[in-house]
Amino acid sequence: MSKNIDIVTLRSFSAVVEHGGVSKAAKALYLTQSAISQHIKRLESMLDTTLFSRAGRGLVLTPTGEMLLEYASKILLTNDAIINHFRKEVEKNYISIGLSEHISHVYLPKILSISSKMPNIQLDVKIGLNQKLFSDLNDGMLDIALLVCEQGAHSKKVVGQFEVFWASSPETYSKKDHKALPIILYDGPCMFRTMMISTLEAHNIQWEVVYNASSIGDLKAAIEAKIGISALLSCEIDGYLNEGKPQCSNLPKLPKVDVVLHSRTYGKDPVITDIIDALNKYVFI
Repeated sequence: MSKNIDIVTLRSFSAVVEHGGVSKAAKALYLTQSAISQHIKRLESMLDTTLFSRAGRGLVLTPTGEMLLEYASKILLTNDAIINHFRKEVEKNYISIGLSEHISHVYLPKILSISSKMPNIQLDVKIGLNQKLFSDLNDGMLDIALLVCEQGAHSKKVVGQFEVFWASSPETYSKKDHKALPIILYDGPCMFRTMMISTLEAHNIQWEVVYNASSIGDLKAAIEAKIGISALLSCEIDGYLNEGKPQCSNLPKLPKVDVVLHSRTYGKDPVITDIIDALNKYVFI
């Protein structure tokens, strides 16, 4: 009676050879080390041979192992070719990515353009505030998050940088009408809220909150309504908003912010790694 070799065991065997050990093969195939070891034992039992021998702390192929590797490579190539030929649709990998609303209009078109060239990728995009997106990332609800943070807070993950300016409508207010600087803030806790207040207090400038915004949309609306002054990234300042003139010109300079790319599975999940590598190569230049 003929026997059939389980192709899963051949894939594990090839991975051990390719990656130089059981531990690395397990990580590459997202299996446990014990599962890989069991696959090797199953092959050795079926073929009544020894496939590896010990060499110090590593493994080397025996002569029969070398012979099996040649067959295994051909079988795996044939298997994958059959699957790819007859599969009617490309298997989609759904990737969830969150973008800070402050920078989504800058990066999202480029990100969508790159992902459209990767037929195996389907993006699920979420636009929101930094704190909520970072929480979703840590809770496993996002695969990737593109956020803004204080300059230097995450130096190893920085992919961009923007200046922050005081911004107002052209005819916001006359200083004579206000004892304190009327400012428009985001609801706390918020990096920009802290930045504005700490900068003003460091320069002994009196201020008062005239509006608490929940999003970039109503913050800009409040600025346009000429009720106060706020802080925006350079990329957020539209034509009807003035940066640094005339009301903003005497205010202290605000610190820059970094754009940071976060992912908990980069280097572990090959699909996530591929798309982040593509973004780093073509988007974050």
